[in-house]
Amino acid sequence: MQRALGITVHTGWGACVVVGGSLLRPEVVASEVIEVLGDPERFCFHHAAEMKLAAAERLTQRLRLKALANARRALAPLIAQNVAVCAIVAKEGPAGDLEAMLTSHARIHTGEGYFYRDIFRDASTVPARIVPPASLDASTVGRLAPAPWGRDQKLAALAAWSAIGN
Repeated sequence: MQRALGITVHTGWGACVVVGGSLLRPEVVASEVIEVLGDPERFCFHHAAEMKLAAAERLTQRLRLKALANARRALAPLIAQNVAVCAIVAKEGPAGDLEAMLTSHARIHTGEGYFYRDIFRDASTVPARIVPPASLDASTVGRLAPAPWGRDQKLAALAAWSAIGN
């Protein structure tokens, strides 16, 4: 049976669910929260906004490498469970230029969202695709696994099932 990994992205962490089957015949293989950067590092663009551009670039690159290593290590046992594809619940689009991102608080938040989306995408050793959150309806998924099983896990599972079907 083909399985997929779904990830709902947050600042510094992701809700990860490995599923098989379908929404009609669900199989939830694993559900866990993976932290790729902890406090205070996870708000890396907020910290970068207080620096000169060259220092901000060094900081975000250093934290990107750290987060990527952490994500690869944490995703490996999940992907090893016969996962063929990864679906990441996040906004689509290019991350953009760091200097432009640091010009406003709203852009900083957007930049961090893209940063963590790209960390999880780049850490995946199976093909990964981005699934916009607006394309998913968490209310269609009931309680399929023990806690934690909230909106994030439901969206991750829906994205994963959609990736199995594509």
